[in-house]
Amino acid sequence: MEKVPIIDLSADRAICVAQVDAALKQFGFFYVCNHGIEAELIQQQFDVAANLFALPLEAKQAMPFNAQLDIGYAGTGEQSLDPDGKTQHTGDTKEQFVMTNNKLISDPTAVTDPNDVFAESINYQPDISNHAPVSKAYMSAAFKLNLRLNDLLFAALQLDSHQRQALGAQPFLVLKQMRYAGEPSNPAAGKFGAGAHADWGSFTILATDATPGLQIQMQNDWLPVPPVPGCLIINSGDQIAQLTNDGYRSAIHRVVTASATPRYSTAVFTYFGMHAIVEPLQQFVSDQRPARYPSGRTTDEYFHYKLTESMGSG
Repeated sequence: MEKVPIIDLSADRAICVAQVDAALKQFGFFYVCNHGIEAELIQQQFDVAANLFALPLEAKQAMPFNAQLDIGYAGTGEQSLDPDGKTQHTGDTKEQFVMTNNKLISDPTAVTDPNDVFAESINYQPDISNHAPVSKAYMSAAFKLNLRLNDLLFAALQLDSHQRQALGAQPFLVLKQMRYAGEPSNPAAGKFGAGAHADWGSFTILATDATPGLQIQMQNDWLPVPPVPGCLIINSGDQIAQLTNDGYRSAIHRVVTASATPRYSTAVFTYFGMHAIVEPLQQFVSDQRPARYPSGRTTDEYFHYKLTESMGSG
């Protein structure tokens, strides 16, 4: 059976570039090891998330989801990631808490501090010991990892310095802590931890606990992507597919849980510059392969379109 590849980021850069290129063409997913985020910090992040979700419901609902800024708490069943209604009959069996560097939404000139990603942005502050410093440290580490991933991507695409700057400056980032209910999924009944979907941005950096559940669509089958000790899971989203005119995959994936205990995961969704135009690069467009995506659309425009589709507001 096919397996999603593991890329060792301590290897020679040229090797990593070639491996990223191959993985995104075939799977749209890969694991990374030697990624620079300490195991202790990952566990601390899971610990504060667990404490947050253990709060009384009224305390969590006091931080209601804000679709304009993509921040706050959304309870079980509030999001349907497979919005066509044909396969998923109930909302995702997960609850989530979201923080973003939304200063970029209102200020096109804002620059994100790699050591304090949420600075000057509007976010809820849960009354949980260490939640703020741990989230800050984790996002700082994820931000720096995203810079490394972008460098490999841009090298694989042979982008010039102007293109790199246009896409890589002012990245929009979303920290989403998730708790999947301790109830097994039932695909036959349209019940999923997370319905089948593609991510919307550039790279997603995913940390999971030891409970499996993630699956990616390969042709007409579903390929498990189980947790691998010491590794994070990376996938390319819609923006990378748009940039390459589907040369790289934005793979459909879902979460199907079998566990009777909760499953925790944390995703950092990264996007190209909030006000950057993301459209097919000319080297991926020809008479034989015309552009499959519109031109002139910014990250901000696409992000809010997708958020409205999945949450019913935006």
